[in-house]
Amino acid sequence: MIQSLLELRHLKTLVALAETGSVSPAAQRLFLTQSALSHQLKALEDHYDLMLFERKTQPLRFTPGGERLLALAREVLGKVAAAERDLARIRQGEAGELRVAVECHTCFDWLMLGDGCLSPALA
Repeated sequence: MIQSLLELRHLKTLVALAETGSVSPAAQRLFLTQSALSHQLKALEDHYDLMLFERKTQPLRFTPGGERLLALAREVLGKVAAAERDLARIRQGEAGELRVAVECHTCFDWLMLGDGCLSPALA
């Protein structure tokens, strides 16, 4: 099995490329030099032995392999963002798990004294 080279920074790079359509604006968005972004892309392409996008096109066009990684990037980054929002709510006490436990005899008494919803066979 091939060891994965993918990191969140690679996924963010692919999304930035798709959204900007070009290497230079994508690099600016990610606060990288164009050269650093190009090296990242080359490392991915070398690792998978596959071109991820067609060069010399405006806007940049992903190959089928690039499209697959882009779909993965959008899915994973969306899940990471959702998890981070959940963690922030948990930290602030706005989310979590609430468990309510009631003794069985209390439930039985409550059901028996209810509005008659209990069938006569159970009463």
